[in-house]
Amino acid sequence: MSTELEQNVRITGSDIDFGNLTGLIGTWQSANGFNMIAVPDQKGEFGLLVAPYTETLVINAVPATTPNRGLFTIANLPTLQYSTTIMNITVPTEPSLMHVECGFWELVDPTINDTFDIFRLATIPHGDSLEAMGKSSILPGAPPIDPTLSGLPFGNLPDVRGYTDDYLFPFKYKDFDPTSPNKTLINYLKNQEETQKIKVTKTVQLIVSTQNNAGGMNNIESLQDNANPTQFDAAFWLETLEDSSGNITQQLQYSQRILIQFPVTSNVPGETITWPHINVNTLTRVS
Repeated sequence: MSTELEQNVRITGSDIDFGNLTGLIGTWQSANGFNMIAVPDQKGEFGLLVAPYTETLVINAVPATTPNRGLFTIANLPTLQYSTTIMNITVPTEPSLMHVECGFWELVDPTINDTFDIFRLATIPHGDSLEAMGKSSILPGAPPIDPTLSGLPFGNLPDVRGYTDDYLFPFKYKDFDPTSPNKTLINYLKNQEETQKIKVTKTVQLIVSTQNNAGGMNNIESLQDNANPTQFDAAFWLETLEDSSGNITQQLQYSQRILIQFPVTSNVPGETITWPHINVNTLTRVS
């Protein structure tokens, strides 16, 4: 039986205030995503894989807050549960599963979390889990999407073909630039405003990173030895749209980056190449 204290502090149902996470609740779909990752073969060479994708993202409100019990207080965390399924549509008539993931978005008290007010937990079948803390904010107008985010590798790059060439050649997807992947999102908004006369009037910005306030990633041993994910950064923009007739809708854009360390082909201890694994997408709420 729960104690009287627990009964008094546990919030349920419609009483929960999800703050800046509220607008995420619902089912979102898209056919505008791009995934980029570099992978090695067994000869030590790398190939750049870029693929367009569709996504179904389902975000539900957990019907009671999550109680974090301490000696002097109980923090009750408003919690959203999400799952996403991503399909590779390189061959549009034969879509194939690219990625599945599940996790949580939660609100926390910034006064006891080093000014951070949100965090995201995620688990991925490759053998990864992560905790990324961050900050939420409400901004007027369109989101400040960073056009300088680079998808280029860095670290101990050997002076041989196969490490950056694929990034710099004329690219087959006109809507995606591997050297500046966020331009896909920026250009989407620009085209939306110029051709459809739809503008962003307000943005809820959610920015999280595993580098913040004791966040981090855990990976199974084989990943750490061969392809070690070391850092996760994500920015989500929940945008309020208004068309020329005054109709109001919402869309969700995001940019995610995972830094993955691979050993250099020379196998010199400590020498690694870091490859950014990038995902960008624009989604529409369908329910």
